[in-house]
Amino acid sequence: MKSRDLFVTPAPRWYSIPSGRPFLDDLARGLCEALGDDLPHALILTPTRRGARQMAHAFTDQCRAKALLLPQVRALGDLEEGEPPFDLEHLGLDLPPALSATRRRFELAKLIKAHYESDVPLNARTALELADSLAKFFDSLALEEVRAANRLDRLVHDPDLLHDGMAALAEHWQVSARFLAIAVDLWPKRLAELDRMDPSQRLVTLIHRLGDQWEKTPPTHPVIIAGTTGTTPATARLMGLASRFEQGAIVLPGLDLSLAEDVWAQVGDSHPQGAMKALLDRHRVSREVVHTWPVSIEADRARHARRRVLNEALRPAEATKDWRTQIAALKAGSETAIKDGLSGLTHIEGRNDEEAAAVIALLMREALETPGKTAALITPDITLSRRVTARLSRWGVRPDSSAGDALIHSPVGRFLHSLLDLIL
Repeated sequence: MKSRDLFVTPAPRWYSIPSGRPFLDDLARGLCEALGDDLPHALILTPTRRGARQMAHAFTDQCRAKALLLPQVRALGDLEEGEPPFDLEHLGLDLPPALSATRRRFELAKLIKAHYESDVPLNARTALELADSLAKFFDSLALEEVRAANRLDRLVHDPDLLHDGMAALAEHWQVSARFLAIAVDLWPKRLAELDRMDPSQRLVTLIHRLGDQWEKTPPTHPVIIAGTTGTTPATARLMGLASRFEQGAIVLPGLDLSLAEDVWAQVGDSHPQGAMKALLDRHRVSREVVHTWPVSIEADRARHARRRVLNEALRPAEATKDWRTQIAALKAGSETAIKDGLSGLTHIEGRNDEEAAAVIALLMREALETPGKTAALITPDITLSRRVTARLSRWGVRPDSSAGDALIHSPVGRFLHSLLDLIL
């Protein structure tokens, strides 16, 4: 299949860009080839604002050969991080404004402090920490769309449970159950007094209203949702709708199309492919109808081999009994498949985080001292990245962190923190 045939295939249209390929570059190139002069009319939805900015840069790279009018690139909103979606305010004119995250934190802290006033008085720091925990609880209920109000109400107010069942619970569970009275009784009343709406609940409501609008009047322009795995029900619903539009398509990041069907059935929620499996199951889409993004088929042999080796290494534990057969299958395609897949891959074990940071910093410095080479550190451990940054700073190297820097770790932040400590 060629890029220009993207919207010729019957709906629903699901695609995947293999891991190891430059996702945004492949996406931009494929859309340029497929849409041509219709590209400026397209709407591309990415998971986050950062992704939307990088998507615009990818299209800019396509402009080097000729002038190009860019499509609309918008962020669905990283709901788990509280990032707002693209402009949907016209769908929420009848809704109360969202309470800001900072205001919500302090309002919850006031309710918590009052709740414990007659028992054990709390200081401001403890109240704010409990407010953060309660806010995350509200967010998780809203994003997962768990209708837990009745269950919480029963836990807090049911006389039978309070007098009989509650006594059977551990003491810390009893404290937690009483603490949830704030969520059931006090918080909804406080929101009503402020004429505000919980931010996470409002985000989900707006996304669902967009889905309702799309169901009644499907867009006639191209709509592509790319890079998201649909971990929240509201986003997953939008993806199902967009996949059936006349010019709609979903582009998944790194769906494993080579995994055996019996192994795929054993993929659980904790597996790297778990979110995409749940998404496909939700819409009753089998992997057979998910196509590889045409531009990405040009991936070189080494990257394909690396991807196959890593996919096999990430098999669910229950599906590893035939690992000898799988190794033989890899070698059947190419005698050097495993060697090619592991080429350039190095495994280093550090005795502690400090040693690991030192090794990483040395490797990055070595890369920078080699003409034409660049280096990047990808890690979910923000503490490790800070250790590496500190090591590199000794050599005058200042890496650009996509996660940003916390105020407390800046010179001004450290000064203010020390000043506050002195005052206290």
